[in-house]
Parts: sequence; C-alpha cells; structure tokens
Amino acid sequence: MSLLTWVSLLFLVVAIVGSIAVAVSRGLHTWRTFRRFSKTTSAAIGEVLETAAEAERHAVAFTEGTEKLSAALERLEESRTELAVIQAAAAEAKASLFAFRGAVPRK
Repeated sequence: MSLLTWVSLLFLVVAIVGSIAVAVSRGLHTWRTFRRFSKTTSAAIGEVLETAAEAERHAVAFTEGTEKLSAALERLEESRTELAVIQAAAAEAKASLFAFRGAVPRK
C-alpha cells in the first residue's frame, strides 16, 4: 500500500475517534446539565408544593377563625337581646318606683 493510502486511513481513524470523543463529551455534558436541571426543578417544585400546603393551612385556619367569629357574633347578638330585655325591665321598675315615690307625701 502506498503512503497516501496509509495517511488517508490514519486521518479516517483519527476523525472517527475524534468525532466519537466529541460526541461522548457533549453527551456527558448534556447529561450532567439535565441532571442538574432536574434536581433544581425538583427542589423548586418541592418549595412550591410546601408553600401551597402552608397556604392551605392558613386558609383552613382562616375559615376556622371565621366560623369562631360568626359564633361569637351570634352570642353577642343574643347577649344584646337579653340586655335590652333587662334594660326594659329595669326601666319599668324604675318608672313604677318613681310613680310610687310621687304618691308618698314629703315633709
């Protein structure tokens, strides 16, 4: 075989090996980038889910607080109704007392 054939064959082998080396290097770099992106994305999704769970807990607590407030307002309204009845009774007793005092002679 001539020298030109050997040089051509050597160039072909070097080109194939070099191409394979570049493909493997870029594939490895792509794989590492994908893994890093996957880990980062998983961490971000985990944080979003944790924040969503915390927001849900706050919403439940807010709902419970609203229910407690509604119950307290109902009790307050009942107490105000009772107070109005007591005030009316006290006013009636006071009026009858003043009416009785008017009937008693003074010195």
